[in-house]
Amino acid sequence: MKTYRVKEMDGEAVVAVHSAEAKTPFEAAEKALGQKITLRAGADKWVRVVDLTERPQPVRLRPAIFEFKAIGHRK
Repeated sequence: MKTYRVKEMDGEAVVAVHSAEAKTPFEAAEKALGQKITLRAGADKWVRVVDLTERPQPVRLRPAIFEFKAIGHRK
């Protein structure tokens, strides 16, 4: 499993930060938020997922960043 940092965003402001271990960034976002997610598509309230897994140089210097938004209600 990979390690991800999941940030809940409101515009460009960070509202909350979570850490999650998962196989994919999509799964990490769902685990951290406790709800279903989808691609961001320009939403104001969204989730930034950063892959913290170390990678061979020089790629490891640029973390992979993914953007999603929550759908439905929190559990």
